Amino acid sequence: MVMAEPTDFQAARAQSQRRPEQRCRASIAGINRYKRRFGVNRWFVASLITLAVIVLVSPGIVGRLAEKSVEENLDFVASENDDVVITTEHFDRGWFTSEGRHRIELREGGVRALFENDADEHERIPSLIIDTHIDHGLIPVTSLSRDSGSLKPSLASAVSTITLDLGNGELFEIPGKIYTDVGLTGETAFRFLLQAGSRKFDNKTAEWQGADVTVHTNPATGSVSLKGDVLPWSILDEHGSVRFGGMTIEGSQEKSPYDFGTGSMQLELGRVDIENGNSPGTGFNKLSFNASSEIDGGRVNAASKFDISGIRALDFENIDVAMDLVLNGLDALSFHNIAQALKNSHGSADPESAMEELYPVIAADLQKFLTTGFEIRIDRFDLTLPSGKVTTKLRFDLPATAPTAEFSWPALLLVLDASADIRLPVELFNMVQEMSPEAGTLVAMGFLQKDGDFYEMRAEYAKGLLIVNGAPLPMPLSGF
Repeated sequence: MVMAEPTDFQAARAQSQRRPEQRCRASIAGINRYKRRFGVNRWFVASLITLAVIVLVSPGIVGRLAEKSVEENLDFVASENDDVVITTEHFDRGWFTSEGRHRIELREGGVRALFENDADEHERIPSLIIDTHIDHGLIPVTSLSRDSGSLKPSLASAVSTITLDLGNGELFEIPGKIYTDVGLTGETAFRFLLQAGSRKFDNKTAEWQGADVTVHTNPATGSVSLKGDVLPWSILDEHGSVRFGGMTIEGSQEKSPYDFGTGSMQLELGRVDIENGNSPGTGFNKLSFNASSEIDGGRVNAASKFDISGIRALDFENIDVAMDLVLNGLDALSFHNIAQALKNSHGSADPESAMEELYPVIAADLQKFLTTGFEIRIDRFDLTLPSGKVTTKLRFDLPATAPTAEFSWPALLLVLDASADIRLPVELFNMVQEMSPEAGTLVAMGFLQKDGDFYEMRAEYAKGLLIVNGAPLPMPLSGF
């Protein structure tokens, strides 16, 4: 007997007649496959929604935060620079982008007075105009359409151009751009980038090799850091030239509880040459400056080194200057109060009366500053001339004294410990004596003693007694 092939109906019926446990396992496998597919789709949809919020919705929200952050940074910069005023001429905030213009001007007095005295040249004081385009959003997608655009998460990504308003109706576009990134917590990085180029203006030719300088600021903490290079540049015309050999700079600063900054700075300048017609050229070969400061236990400690070589000025050439300065243990609070009082009195129309009014204001802080003690040292002050080298070392050590009901200047002088070592070439001293014959009394009185090709003075002061070149000179402190 031959059996017929099973029909589809029969196959389905046979499938339905499988044991219950087999049907159960098949159903569970199907559910798991569905759950896996559904889970992937759900994650994908959620990711799309999140991305849409970040890219499309967040810029409008973040734009407000970015505008506030920009204003905070401007206020911070203005507070750190007393000589400038920064004003917002306009700020047009859009959903994805914003446009702003800010003007930087000099305050009354100080450098501003130099321009005001030149009324024929300037109708107004020169100022800087900064035009800024801002792309905002947690992911600033629109920034990709411009140079140096980035998808780095931030509140804002901006590019600015600078124009110099000469004050006489003329505008001069300064080469280079400033690229800015405002971080999610308000910290900001400014990068000034200048490509090599040249430009002609007013019968002058300016040439530059480029620059790259970055500044990081954090208005919340008051910290600032700076690092960059300015490559050589020059300005030339038919009457003369200015050639600048380049600059390297690096530094950082933290705001202290006493409203002044502490930190470090390193600066190096290359050769500078200034030629003006037939006049002798001026300039120098190299300049370097290093400084650092800190506050330890309410005391200010600071040190600096300054060197400049190959100075050319007037009829002098190949002059070198070097100085190392050290400050130890200055009372930070009284130092701040005195500095603030001096700042407030700055620019007075009557400087003499201003000083008379100032002393009662700072008297208590000045007395505290002196009685808490400090040390000031000039470890090196060298002046190298064609006629020889002048060397100077100075030290002032004022120990802390116990507070008393009545402040006494003579008591301070009695505890002062100081010294001075000065050495200068005979040839140089003879030149000075020719111009000012009374300088010879320094030799006659023993303040300067000849040692070979040099005159020397070694002075020490302690407990009211001054010893110069081994000779004691009591100080009349009782009548002070």
